[in-house]
Amino acid sequence: MRILVGSFLIATASVLLSPSSQDFHNLYGEPDRERFAARPGISLTVEYGSDHLACSALIDPQPLTYSEEHVPLMSSEGVSEVLEQVAPAAIRGKQISTSLTSIGCNQVCLTDYENVSIMRSTHNCAPSSQDQDMRTAITFKRDICPKQNK
Repeated sequence: MRILVGSFLIATASVLLSPSSQDFHNLYGEPDRERFAARPGISLTVEYGSDHLACSALIDPQPLTYSEEHVPLMSSEGVSEVLEQVAPAAIRGKQISTSLTSIGCNQVCLTDYENVSIMRSTHNCAPSSQDQDMRTAITFKRDICPKQNK
């Protein structure tokens, strides 16, 4: 037997059933951030502006149970595909600048375009590996979006 409390079902054995996505939408409205399984081993988290269009996106490893000391690497090809879907070259605008920072095997490339900034972090100690990406952050330059600190 189940009892409806608010919009949550509770089993008589006092076990709380997990609320669904729709339950949260009903309670709180549309989300300002969503997380997607973009590819095997690759997640995409998108944060929206008040107009419900993307302001920023983060491509990082999936699942979230890794430690900062050991970040799993993602398929560089998979990250490139997701990046092109989220921020296609056609919408980026003119390239303004690029900066490259390397520390040991880790490399961070920050490319600033007219309409978007992209920061892509890779681990390059195994150059023959197809999995070199650690994290990619995309920031859309729209007036409605919060300004990012450089």
